[in-house]
Amino acid sequence: MPKVMHLNLRVDPTQYVPQIRQVPRYDYIHLVRQPKYMVDMSLLNDKVHYLNEIFSPKEFVKQQDVRLLHAHHAQLGMLLLPFKQKTNLPLLTSIRGRDATMADQPVGYKEGMKKLVDQGDLFLPVCDYLAERMVDWGCPPEKIKVLYGGVDLRQFNYREVDRRRFTQNILTMGRLVEKKGHHVLMKAFKKISESFPNAKLTIIGSGMMEEQLQQLATELRLGDRFQLLSSVPKKVVHEKMQQADLFVAASMQASNGDVEGIPNTLKEAMATGIPVVSTTHAGIPELITDQKDGVLVQENNVDELAEALEFMLLNRSLWRDYTRNARKKVEQHFDQRKQLREQARIYDQLLGGSS
Repeated sequence: MPKVMHLNLRVDPTQYVPQIRQVPRYDYIHLVRQPKYMVDMSLLNDKVHYLNEIFSPKEFVKQQDVRLLHAHHAQLGMLLLPFKQKTNLPLLTSIRGRDATMADQPVGYKEGMKKLVDQGDLFLPVCDYLAERMVDWGCPPEKIKVLYGGVDLRQFNYREVDRRRFTQNILTMGRLVEKKGHHVLMKAFKKISESFPNAKLTIIGSGMMEEQLQQLATELRLGDRFQLLSSVPKKVVHEKMQQADLFVAASMQASNGDVEGIPNTLKEAMATGIPVVSTTHAGIPELITDQKDGVLVQENNVDELAEALEFMLLNRSLWRDYTRNARKKVEQHFDQRKQLREQARIYDQLLGGSS
């Protein structure tokens, strides 16, 4: 079984663990930069190694019998270049967001990217939008192959819309950072709150904007109709998903240029059968077809988002078709098992067809 050495940002369940540890017919080495990035100790095993403890890339690769290198962000691809140079092994780099846009990057990043594009063998952006951005800054199209991230459909059972239920629970999940657009959603919710006095908004996430969003909730006088939940257990997340009537992802380009790929939370909501509202940001239109799988609006537009919320709350008769179409879309293009098999095929090609 060929072995792939993966380098990702940290070891926790959100960091693409299936794309590292569950690729069919391939063994793995799970590399992280330092022990402090070993966030979830339940994922520690004898296949986890630390980059800062490897003094000879050539000897390490030989000792571990590594056949392929896979970095899960562009900046990590740069860190694997010495392994590529010393061993001449194929190097793949997944592209997941602003590493494709070159926005707000540290000094030397652009030069590092030029070297990575020149020496790397293949780049795997998580959507067509990011693939196009890579071509814009000079990556040869023949070095690019889109590989959508998948969701484990065994964990997200589809539920039919309950026509007898008339709650108006609006849910969003994601890190509390600008590109998630939580502040835009809160302002849109305020605009519809008088027309829908029973509507409630819940945000699940943690991050640097928590205090700012709590302050905004006070300024907007959202009261007990709004809650922000951070660091909640999976059980609570599952309960909130079951209670949700609408799922919203108000994604937008941040002021520093940071962008999304396609949020996994949207895929999960669609798989579960929750009607979705989102924006035309980045790769999201590759997931959602407006007025078929859900509703899309212009990013960073409070008025359009408020209108979309109002439209969905007033047109529950559309929800069953939307959610059925959404589940089908996820099954066809974002099923984790299918995407992992595609990842294995890509590995096969780089190894000359052997596996």
